[in-house]
Amino acid sequence: MFNVQAVGWENMAFIFLNHFLDLCDAFDEGTLDALDHTDFLDTDIPFEVSVPTKLCVTEAQREEIRDWVLMVSMDNRLEQVLPRDERNSYEASLVAANTGLRSLPCVLTGYPVLRDKIEFSSVGKAANKTDWNNFLVTTKTTHSSECQDVLKFISQWCGGLPASGGMGEMSSKAQMPTPESALPGCTAGIKVSEAI
Repeated sequence: MFNVQAVGWENMAFIFLNHFLDLCDAFDEGTLDALDHTDFLDTDIPFEVSVPTKLCVTEAQREEIRDWVLMVSMDNRLEQVLPRDERNSYEASLVAANTGLRSLPCVLTGYPVLRDKIEFSSVGKAANKTDWNNFLVTTKTTHSSECQDVLKFISQWCGGLPASGGMGEMSSKAQMPTPESALPGCTAGIKVSEAI
C-alpha cells in the first residue's frame, strides 16, 4: 500500500498517518480535545477543524494504516520530524514559521514556490521550475493520458501555459530527468494517489 520509501517520504508518512489514526480515534470519541498537535506546531496545518460525520476510509484501510504505523514505530529508525527547507519551516508550509511570509503554492505540488519559478498569466498562479520541467518531460515521454489531463486542467485554471514552458535553459538530453525519476505519479499510467 505505501511506497513512500521510494520517494523518501517515510518520516512524513509516519507523522501524517499516525495523526490520521489519532483523528480516527477522536472521530470514534466524538471530540478532538485530546489530539496532540506537537508535530505540526511550526506548520500552517490547521488545528481547529470540525469532527467529520463519517470516515472516508474503510475499517480495513484503517487497520492497514495502523499496522504500517505500528511496524514503522517498532522498527525505530525514523525521526519523528517533518523535513525543513531554507526558511527553517516545514517544506510544504506556504507560511514561513519564523517570518509569517506567505509563498504562492506550486500549481503542481502545492509546495511553496520559493525561487526559480514559472509564472502563468493568471495572477497568483506559479510553479516550481524543476517540478514543472520534470512534469513536462514526463508528460511528453510517457504519453500518459493522466498527465495530459493534468496539463489541460492547469492550462484552463491558470489562463494558459507559460510561453517557454520553462525548459529553455535545458540544453542537453543528459540534463533531462528520466520519466521514472521526474514525477512518479505520472509514469506508465500510475495515478498520483497510487504513488503512496
